[in-house]
Amino acid sequence: MTPPLAAAPHEAIIELFKGFGVDGPHLLAQIVNFSLLALVLYRFAIKPALGQLEARTAIIEKGLADADAAAKARADAERRREEILTQASQEAAALVTQAAATAQKTVEAAKAAAAAEAAEVLRRGQAALESERAKMLAEVRAEVARLVVATTAKVIDQSLDEAAKARVNDAAAKALAN
Repeated sequence: MTPPLAAAPHEAIIELFKGFGVDGPHLLAQIVNFSLLALVLYRFAIKPALGQLEARTAIIEKGLADADAAAKARADAERRREEILTQASQEAAALVTQAAATAQKTVEAAKAAAAAEAAEVLRRGQAALESERAKMLAEVRAEVARLVVATTAKVIDQSLDEAAKARVNDAAAKALAN
């Protein structure tokens, strides 16, 4: 059954609420009870829950910020590591090049020293050989002079005194020297 239309629209609304069992004094008590319940729930349940939610959100945001900072720090460290490795490789290559150049110079210096030493040994050997040759030549000349004197003495068949022997020796030595 439809409710009869009332003369004023607000009376129709009041009739509709009465049909649902809602009346003014009870409605006012329910509004006060609901407000108190909402206030108590907000004060003791919703506000602490929102505080915890905000704290967790802050912790999560801090964790994300720390993770971003750590990722940036790791990327910077990786970049620095690559730079250090590149620099170390360049320095190692320079050291190898320098060591090769030093080794080459050392080898060349050793070769030059060996050549100089060989030349000195050869010069000393030649000087010794020349000295020995001159000594032997002098000995041969002396021996030839002695033989000439001895032969001359036999040929002349006379004995020569020491002064005559010396003159003949000198003359023979001069003749052999030329």
